[in-house]
Amino acid sequence: MSAVRGRRRIPPVAFGETCAPKLAPVSPAGRLRAWLRDLLKQALHEILRRLPVGLAPRLGRLLAPLVQRRNGSRIFARRIAWNLARLHARAPLSEAGHAAALGRWWKGASAVFAEYATVERLRDAGRVDIDDPEGTIAALPADGPVIFACIHLGPFELCFETILNGLGREAVGTWQPEPSNASNAILARLRARYGLFAFPPGQRSARHLHKMAVAEGFDAILFVDEVRDRQVHLPAFGRNLPARGNAVTAVKLALRTGAPLVPVHLLRTGTAHYRFVVGAPLVVEREGEEGHSVPDGVAALDRHFDPLVRAHVEQWYMLPELRLPGFVARPQDDAAAQ
Repeated sequence: MSAVRGRRRIPPVAFGETCAPKLAPVSPAGRLRAWLRDLLKQALHEILRRLPVGLAPRLGRLLAPLVQRRNGSRIFARRIAWNLARLHARAPLSEAGHAAALGRWWKGASAVFAEYATVERLRDAGRVDIDDPEGTIAALPADGPVIFACIHLGPFELCFETILNGLGREAVGTWQPEPSNASNAILARLRARYGLFAFPPGQRSARHLHKMAVAEGFDAILFVDEVRDRQVHLPAFGRNLPARGNAVTAVKLALRTGAPLVPVHLLRTGTAHYRFVVGAPLVVEREGEEGHSVPDGVAALDRHFDPLVRAHVEQWYMLPELRLPGFVARPQDDAAAQ
């Protein structure tokens, strides 16, 4: 099914380079709260790891209404509701339709946290279908890199695992650390188990990624809907296309290496059932000046992922981070200014 390279190489860099820096609480009371919170996260994760794979997302979905009610009045929760109403494929939604769609988003987001405990077991359990409608996988180079562009749909960590162990690729990636030492430690252990080297933001990580893809021939996996400057810049949803960030890096790596730029995404198709979808390589014009090619490549990524996010917005994890024009974070302040 895929262009498998035989025994996969280990990237020539210490795995510790992929780990997030430790976050320090600001006060003794903060240290105690962080310690208790981290202990609870670690314990829950280890329990879920030892249960059948179908139980983790069910537990996450079961707890979602409680989490939604607890956070309903917070700014990020109101932003989720506002964005969902504007991006939903069936917009404008009725009040009841919007409430139902919002509930489904919270259930999916809650399931994502629980699914981290099962990521490396899902394919062996027969829970992941690989969908390749364009026959892209068979045409991937066995002796050269591929640049995979992903978005945060469904349990997005499974994109990394499927590319590595489902497609048999030699790949490295990037990631944005969580604001929690426990979550970052869980991710580090998880990725060590299934073999992913993903580097956090920074100049050193950028050099690692460039060296791996350009000099060593490793695939690169980049989530192009990442948060940068407190904003998700791609899909653009009618805004200006980004001039920097992961989408630009993906296109530049494809141009520099001659690698195909392959869009992939993951969808939840049922409780603990998923579909990994491989798209046709995007056309990145390699003639002429690179300065003209990069915006065209970014635009191609936007054209591919914009309709996908709209069609599956209830599974798009980045809704709370998207800041579209028109949202009022503090209505009381806005009213007082009138």
